[in-house]
Amino acid sequence: MLSYYQMYLEENKKIKLILASASPRRTDILKLFQINFEVIPPFNCLEEKLISPYDTVIKNSIKKSKNIFDYVKINKLPILDSNNYNDILICSFDTVVYFKNNYYLKPNDTNEAEKFLIDFSNKTHKVITGFCILSLNTNVTKTDVDETKVTFRKLNKEDINWYLSKEYVLDKAGGYDINGLGAFLVKKINGCFYNVVGLPIYKFLKNLNDLGYNLYNF
Repeated sequence: MLSYYQMYLEENKKIKLILASASPRRTDILKLFQINFEVIPPFNCLEEKLISPYDTVIKNSIKKSKNIFDYVKINKLPILDSNNYNDILICSFDTVVYFKNNYYLKPNDTNEAEKFLIDFSNKTHKVITGFCILSLNTNVTKTDVDETKVTFRKLNKEDINWYLSKEYVLDKAGGYDINGLGAFLVKKINGCFYNVVGLPIYKFLKNLNDLGYNLYNF
């Protein structure tokens, strides 16, 4: 027997996505897959750092989705009046870089970024992304997490100085951008490449599919 939500999806397939993130890299990934979306970054939404990185990214992604859910509802944004979409999904993401039981967040300056890269040299660290999909119409929430192991090649001081002189990394967890010149640092990865960029596309699309949606529903 179909649930109310499943029956709702059978009758109403067109949806719109709100990306609750200011990350240009996540925006680029959704554009790549031609998903119909708009960006509303969370605000006054403090991220937490728990003992478990997996709990951390899930909890933070839920907070971000709920932040935008409340914002859209309270302010009665025009998107709610649209007759073109039968559901609107708020999707948020939280990515951390984790190594030897420590978080490597966005570096405060290039000196800290340099320390990060020295730590990662010839070692393997984890990039963990949690995400939350929240329906504006039904309040259905779905969360998941993905992990990619990134192994750096052995770096010398000249490698690190060259890289930091070429690419701005202060807005990137771990102090590097694998989608840019940071590929120069990496020996191999085990897992989803897009997860390292900040949006694990396979897991994300799988969870949309679990809710009854496919790419052509956007």
